[in-house]
Amino acid sequence: MHANKEKLRVEIHTNAHRIIGDLHIFAGARLTDIMQSRETQTFFALTDVEAYNLASGELLFRSDFIDINRSQIVFIRPVETSAAQREERRPTF
Repeated sequence: MHANKEKLRVEIHTNAHRIIGDLHIFAGARLTDIMQSRETQTFFALTDVEAYNLASGELLFRSDFIDINRSQIVFIRPVETSAAQREERRPTF
């Protein structure tokens, strides 16, 4: 079975890192829906990731994929993007 998904660019802060990446969500879902989902009780999977040192702002690494343990998340927020950037990130299935 195929589920339509969208990419939502998010910024996540842990105690030591600022992480920006794409969270894949079901079409029409909100970030609050994902936060309450059983599928994300333990980890959030992100793609197209940049991780920064929270204190210095230094770029630590880029990665195609990471899992973030939910217990390490201090806060998460959607990153504002332009309409062109949103269309560019929309998956083509």
